[in-house]
Amino acid sequence: MIAPADTIAGMIATQGPLGDLTAHIGDGSPLGPVERWSPALISTVRLMLSSKAEIVLFWGPELCALYNEAYAPTIGDKHPAALGRPARENWAELWDDLEPLLLSVVQKGETVHAKDRPFYIERDGGRGEQVYFDISYSPVFEADGSIGGALCIVNETTQRVKAEREMVADRNRLWTLARDPFLIADMEGKWLSASPAWTDILGWSQEELIGRTSEWMEHPDDSARTREEVQTLQQGVLTIRFENRFRTKDGEYRSFSWTAVPDNGLVYCVARDVTEQRAHARALAETEAALRQAQKMETLGQLTGGVAHDFNNLLQVVTGNLELLQRGLNDNERMRRAADNAMAGAERAAMLTQQLLAFSRRQPLAPERVDPNRLVSRMSDLLNRTLGERIEVETIQAARAWPIEVDLNQMENALLNLAVNARDAMPDGGKLTIEVANTHIDDHYAAQEDDVQPGQYVLICLSDTGQGMDAETLSHAIEPFFTTKEVGRGTGLGLSMVYGFIKQSGGHIRVYSEVGEGTSVKIYLPRYHGLVPANDQLEEAPRPAVSGGDETVLVCEDDEKVRAYAVEVLNELGYHVIEVGNGPAALEALEQPGEHIDLLFTDVVLPGGMTGADVAREAAARRPDIKILFATGYARNAIFHHGRLDPGVELLTKPFTYADLAGKVREVLDRRVEQRVG
Repeated sequence: MIAPADTIAGMIATQGPLGDLTAHIGDGSPLGPVERWSPALISTVRLMLSSKAEIVLFWGPELCALYNEAYAPTIGDKHPAALGRPARENWAELWDDLEPLLLSVVQKGETVHAKDRPFYIERDGGRGEQVYFDISYSPVFEADGSIGGALCIVNETTQRVKAEREMVADRNRLWTLARDPFLIADMEGKWLSASPAWTDILGWSQEELIGRTSEWMEHPDDSARTREEVQTLQQGVLTIRFENRFRTKDGEYRSFSWTAVPDNGLVYCVARDVTEQRAHARALAETEAALRQAQKMETLGQLTGGVAHDFNNLLQVVTGNLELLQRGLNDNERMRRAADNAMAGAERAAMLTQQLLAFSRRQPLAPERVDPNRLVSRMSDLLNRTLGERIEVETIQAARAWPIEVDLNQMENALLNLAVNARDAMPDGGKLTIEVANTHIDDHYAAQEDDVQPGQYVLICLSDTGQGMDAETLSHAIEPFFTTKEVGRGTGLGLSMVYGFIKQSGGHIRVYSEVGEGTSVKIYLPRYHGLVPANDQLEEAPRPAVSGGDETVLVCEDDEKVRAYAVEVLNELGYHVIEVGNGPAALEALEQPGEHIDLLFTDVVLPGGMTGADVAREAAARRPDIKILFATGYARNAIFHHGRLDPGVELLTKPFTYADLAGKVREVLDRRVEQRVG
């Protein structure tokens, strides 16, 4: 018959002799009869039986168990059969975990604390359940100092553990429903708990996030700021708001906006994933910057175009008359030198105007099919002569380079400008490398750049070993009039002119530079899908000799001084000249009976409601055999479309020289190919 738990106290009285437990714990118990127990065992048993705490005593080599009334309900159906039996038998299912703890106590004399240890026990008539205990294991010493056993004070924590787990479950359910990620951290920034949204967003597991500060996954540029914000909480700030970036498990970074509030030693943080908003904001800022740039370009283009026509007319008068003056001063060295200096200044002014037109993408272009390998090879000889012996020029050609379609003269000028910039960046000498390669611009790259189309391109890269530029200088490099050279050594239009020309040609340009590492300028020009003739346009065309003729030329120019200069040159060359100042007057001259007109030489921009293109169309309709030559100081859409000269159109750009006018007039008159206008 099983004795009830409450008889245990009666077996061993707090006062007086101990009763014999042999009948209750079994005659064969390793503990033996009570009268043989050691004083230490008897004292400990009396202590545990008088205590209301749950206590278990493991005694002797076999670690036999005794327990008090408070612990009896916990051991359930094993009571009282477990009294005096070895722990290995009573707790066989737990022995693997229990044995090392007990051995640490009885063999090493250590005191061990186990918090919230789980056990599966049966009690209350055999109902099994998972229970949890806080257990303190302490050694019990015999009189001789040896360890006789281990005393375990047990505190069941099942209700607390279940309550905490329910709280965590409720919190997790709440966090699962929350849109924004949430976390709890200590005052040092160590994550104690994090909502599942963090795993969804970042890809890191809970185990990887909890118990660490976030420094390991923060963007390097944000770590110092985050530490500063955490320190303000430690100093008593009640609420902080800031932004930083976390690295995802895929290696990308996402942006978060934080609100953190301290409370009772903990920090409660709500974060919003603002990656998309920041990306949209950056895209909007870039779009606004591109719009401002486009507006600046348009304004500059309009300003340049408005000034260029009148300014080039003025330069035409200056340079034309200076040239006539030079022709008559062969024997006067002093006056000849003065005229030469004046001409040099006028030519420099004309170049500045041309550079502004190039930057604003309003210069007239006459694109030709070009082999880039031959272009670079030919430029190599010119650059070796131009840059001097201290600059080594190396060219690297592409195997089977694709052809391109560019204005050859402007392309050569662009490469020369870049080479001169490279030379100036290498005052102590260095190396300039020009490389040609076939390449491809993909959709991703094109989407990040302004006005760039994906597709096949030919890359021409110029790299120098010069001083390089810092990030601030590089950000202004293509702006007009920006220069790092001292006053008088540069206009600041060289690189901006190249940029405008390449963009007008449908290409793309990128500049890479670091201080002390040199500069690389990469020019991307669209591949031309066609064949390049074997004797392409890279061969130097012989300059036509200055010669005249006896044909009749109709000059239509509204500026009297420009018209007077052109008429004087043509008369000197032997031509019969008819001069008019506007379109209607030109049409009236064309209607004169018996007057055979061989060439119409007209300005593009005319007063009176008719452009030079209008006059040319009427002239061609009335006199199909007439030849037409345009003059302009500014590219207007009348004969240019998308920045390119219309096919079959002949143009002389102001300001032009005596030889330019003589050669072009003779060339057009001698040409038999049918011209097309408009």
